[in-house]
Amino acid sequence: MDKLLNWWAGLWPVDERHGPVVQELMRQLATTHAYSYKQNLPTVFAIAPTFLFWVEWWVALGWLTATTAAQLINSANARAFLKVSEHKNISQHQQMVWTLRLVGASALYSGIWASSIVFFWIDGALANNFFLLALIAISLAPVTLLNAAYLPNFFGAAIANSVFMLTTLLSHPDPIYWAMAVAYCMFFIAMSGHAIRINRAARTMIEMSIEKTELIEALSQAKKRSDEARAAAEDASRAKSQFLANMSHELRTPLNAIIGFSEVISREVFGPLENEKYLQYTGDIHSSGRHLLALINDILDLSKIEAGQYSIFEERVDLDAIAADCHKLLELRASVNDIKIKRRFSRALPDLHADKRAVRQIWLNLLTNAVKFAPNGSHVHIVADYEADGSICIGVHDEGPGIAKEELEKVLETFGQGKEGVSRPGSGTGLGLSIVRGLAEAHGGQFILESKLGVGTRASVTFPPKRVLPANPASINRLSKAYP
Repeated sequence: MDKLLNWWAGLWPVDERHGPVVQELMRQLATTHAYSYKQNLPTVFAIAPTFLFWVEWWVALGWLTATTAAQLINSANARAFLKVSEHKNISQHQQMVWTLRLVGASALYSGIWASSIVFFWIDGALANNFFLLALIAISLAPVTLLNAAYLPNFFGAAIANSVFMLTTLLSHPDPIYWAMAVAYCMFFIAMSGHAIRINRAARTMIEMSIEKTELIEALSQAKKRSDEARAAAEDASRAKSQFLANMSHELRTPLNAIIGFSEVISREVFGPLENEKYLQYTGDIHSSGRHLLALINDILDLSKIEAGQYSIFEERVDLDAIAADCHKLLELRASVNDIKIKRRFSRALPDLHADKRAVRQIWLNLLTNAVKFAPNGSHVHIVADYEADGSICIGVHDEGPGIAKEELEKVLETFGQGKEGVSRPGSGTGLGLSIVRGLAEAHGGQFILESKLGVGTRASVTFPPKRVLPANPASINRLSKAYP
């Protein structure tokens, strides 16, 4: 048996790469043969009685019995293969074994069917003989249709059919039989070509189907891995935000004490300090403590935003008053570098239904960034204007060095800084714009950052129309005085 399998493997090799394709072709063949007896046996039973005109009844009965048995064996063999190969891939060795079984069963049935030309041939009985020749020749067409899905089966069944046909034709010296043998060979070649084309089409369809299935599986696995990675990243982000929030709370308590006590000492509330150095150091401690507290507050706010725990306290917010307050806070710092801060409003600002502290922090962060990077002698503009859809856009425009296009996303990331920020010691931690974007989104708004190298930067936050309230009369009066 092993020698036979080795011989077959060399005659019809099946590599592992094409194993699933070959198995599917074999399943198509087996599906065709599993119930082919329902069509074939009625034909056999209809044709067998016609042989009684020329042979004894027991000869016709013997042929009928053998043909029926071969057909049932072929169908049972096909159903057995379908059961074995259902929902699983069989090994290369199993494929070779089943190929031999399928080809053998199919060739057995075709051979017994075609043997009728030998058993029922009667020299001189032209009607009988031509009937047999036509019957065996025509049967090559259904052999092609039944077995084209798997070429070994086609050639096994077709060759068994052809051996009996050509042996009979070539055993007679009459030229007409030789001519019929040539015609049959041409017919065999034509049917072989059709079988190969059918097989090629079936193979292509199976390969495409397998490729589609593998692609769907690969996409499914990739999506699963992506979902797992995203879930892990979200868990890590929440854990980080929770950790930062907890640490911020733990740090703020002692920092407030440090700031308070250092302020008391620097003001000499309980009496003068004997050494001026102590007074200087307490001032440094107080200044450093306030800076550290501001940083921790930023981290706390960002942690809440990222964790989805930032709650806004909505109230009526006077935009004009907040703009004036931010202007006043940064004016002294800007004047040190001869930077002019100007408010540029086209008309009276409306009130907002928003979180006052958040709106103030948005404008203050943008203004602080602009003053920090604006060159000496330049201008920084506090701007606000209505959009066409009724929303309000507030922001800051500066005449600074600008941000490279490829760095715009980076500076919006947590702790992200562009080249200009990295090159300036003490320029900040890179949290300001991240907080601005988070606060804008918490209000249903949008943060837009536009910049051009050597020209400047425009940072704007747009609040949706539903948050815009009618302008406060006090704001209108302030605007008319500022722009008479």
